[in-house]
Amino acid sequence: MAETEQINMVKKASKTEMILHGPMYSVLLMISFPLIVNNLIMTLYNMADAYFVGQLGTTEFAAVSFVNPVMFLFQAIGMGVQIAGTSILAQLIGRNKQKEAKEYAYHVILFSGFIGLILGGLGYISSPYIIQFMGGEGRFGALSTEYLKIIFLGVPPHILFMGFMAIMNAQGNTKSSTIVNSIAAVVNIILDPFFIFSEIPLLGIRGLGMGVGGAAAATSIAHVVLMFLGYYMMRKTSKAFSVSFKNIPLETKKLKRIVKVGLPSATGQSGAAFGFILLNTFIASYGTSLLAAFALINRINNIIMMPAMGIGSGLTSIVGQNMGAKNPERIKEGFWKAVKLSLLISLVGSALIYIFRTELIYFFTPTAEELMVSQSLEYLIYILPTIPLMGLFSIFQGLFQGAGHTNYSMFMAIGRLWLVRIPLILIFNQFTGLGQRGVWIAMNVSNILVVLYGYYIYQSNRWTREVL
Repeated sequence: MAETEQINMVKKASKTEMILHGPMYSVLLMISFPLIVNNLIMTLYNMADAYFVGQLGTTEFAAVSFVNPVMFLFQAIGMGVQIAGTSILAQLIGRNKQKEAKEYAYHVILFSGFIGLILGGLGYISSPYIIQFMGGEGRFGALSTEYLKIIFLGVPPHILFMGFMAIMNAQGNTKSSTIVNSIAAVVNIILDPFFIFSEIPLLGIRGLGMGVGGAAAATSIAHVVLMFLGYYMMRKTSKAFSVSFKNIPLETKKLKRIVKVGLPSATGQSGAAFGFILLNTFIASYGTSLLAAFALINRINNIIMMPAMGIGSGLTSIVGQNMGAKNPERIKEGFWKAVKLSLLISLVGSALIYIFRTELIYFFTPTAEELMVSQSLEYLIYILPTIPLMGLFSIFQGLFQGAGHTNYSMFMAIGRLWLVRIPLILIFNQFTGLGQRGVWIAMNVSNILVVLYGYYIYQSNRWTREVL
């Protein structure tokens, strides 16, 4: 009888009660699984996008991949706001301060909308100059500019959605954001062939024939869908506090707190993105074929990285609420169990990708030249051994961001590129004959060192200091 009552209590328990007191593996899977599904769906969308653009040719595929770090650079600020919102709100929920959480949620949305408009407009205007700075020339540069300008139109609604997502994720409501992202990804995949091709393959239906610009247009439209659905889902599913934002005054103190917590994450993400821009520029100097190979393998590797990233993101709300409830031992339990799950998934995934490596390359780029295939295989062999370490990188990020110590996640994101990877690439280029292999070796070394740094900070317990 007592056991039955306990089971019923668990079923009725709110997400907050589960996060604070439930079995940790169950909590991790409950919070992280929707995010893992979401990340896998987004990866599949990116794969579908790559598949459609890959039908146009190697130059078109390389042009779209060339500008991805630029988009990440601009979205990094929105991600900083999302991380700050998730961390602050989760800790307030853990302290049972619903009124203050509601006020902060209002400010997160206002700030996200404002930042989105500024970044979207700035990016659209500066697109040609960005491509010129990166060394994009001729037809390759023109295609990159076309794609980038159109994609920036979807930045404001996308960053506003990040604000909605922060509010949902802080409550442990990762399922709703996953549903919304999934619908938007399906919309994007459906629109892609209609916007890209003049005649849709196999169906024989006429399309708009916009080429790479069509892929960008489909993505921007999907971001608008994302924004409206995200707002609806946030209003409908919020349980920890009301999201009816009436009679809430604008407080600069709360905005400053969001900036203080979010700025290190935004800086880290931006610094990493700018580092990837330089990395892309360096790789492009070896030719568009190597750039396309680099982009393709990164997309394939993302298939196994997304689960680890989902676990890391889920850990953020678990850490945040338990920080608010002053329960550091439970945080450590969640951290180590997240590490074990991440390693298991990434090791199995790495093995499967190695086994089917050639089939995967030809599936996504059926028109690939022999040189690109050989370059793709070489990069894959070099990078696969440290892919599990990048899963651990995501777990450390989730721990430090959930605790509100986003400065450590910033140092990890920036340090692995600017202190290790890029200097090593330059040294190998100037003083060795390694060529492109120097890039792959530098990436492995940086992946190892950044995880060692994360473990050092974890052992120091500096991340346990309260920020609210």
